[in-house]
Amino acid sequence: MNDLTTTEKRIINNLSRVLHGGVFLGDEVQSLIDLQGKPGTPVNAVAAAMDLTFDGVAIDGETVSIGDDDYEFLADAAQSKTAPGNLAVDITSYVTGSVVTLTIDTQVTSGDTTTLEGKEYTFVPDGTANADGEVTIGTDLATCKAAIVAAINGTDDHNDAHPLVSCAAFGGDDAVVTALIGGTAGDAYESTETFTAGSNVFSGATFASGADCVQADAVTAVVAAVTAFDTEGVGAVDGTGDVVELTADVAGVAGNAITLAETCANGAFTGAAEWLEGGVNGTVGVAGTMQVDSSYVYIALADNTIADANWMRVAVATF
Repeated sequence: MNDLTTTEKRIINNLSRVLHGGVFLGDEVQSLIDLQGKPGTPVNAVAAAMDLTFDGVAIDGETVSIGDDDYEFLADAAQSKTAPGNLAVDITSYVTGSVVTLTIDTQVTSGDTTTLEGKEYTFVPDGTANADGEVTIGTDLATCKAAIVAAINGTDDHNDAHPLVSCAAFGGDDAVVTALIGGTAGDAYESTETFTAGSNVFSGATFASGADCVQADAVTAVVAAVTAFDTEGVGAVDGTGDVVELTADVAGVAGNAITLAETCANGAFTGAAEWLEGGVNGTVGVAGTMQVDSSYVYIALADNTIADANWMRVAVATF
């Protein structure tokens, strides 16, 4: 049965209203027609989606953007962002900071120096250290060691904390200096000295033993961040392999407008995609509406909007 035309529906509505002002018989007739199985192939709504695949490590400062949500990988305890509005992808538990060991077994001589990745420290007589970069030799070896740790960490009232490294307390004659930002980038940090005593040395001219966030852990961290901070209506799950599966929360073509971007050396959206893709609007229909094509009979089990998936089908069989 064909749909009523607009004119037909209006005429029937007007006639029914003459008998009863609250009855719109034309609308009711059209509803019955809708239930009779009109030709057509309805579709259920499909949510826009996209995969983000990692084939290598994630590095502090790299970003993944989903719409206006900018996620940043952060590998330091302070979670220092390159932009205040960025959303933290915390990878501190998945990285190792580069280290170097400073050995001091002999009292330091005034005028000796050490340099840790661009910041030089000069040792001065006890009681004269009062400027950034000055370290007192103390009254003995123990007080000198304590002064070194305080100078690097900025806890001696005149040194600013080193912006890139921190120093643990001496255990015996050794103190471990660690890069604040985890990852292999810290292995390039320089550590040099001009100690008079030859046994006062760094374990190497550069730091060592940093470890980056591997791809499986990068996926876990991104999923956790999107789940916690999303404002764009996008969900994230850990997919097969080293993949983050992103899906719009609401099905339909609207999700295809959500933009994507990344600055990862070892991560990329499928096909260098710049938007979520594949969103499809569902066919609108009230519960019980039927449609047919050459292969199937379709029925809406519940009211279906452009964002719903309430259509079911059964195959047409010959007899």
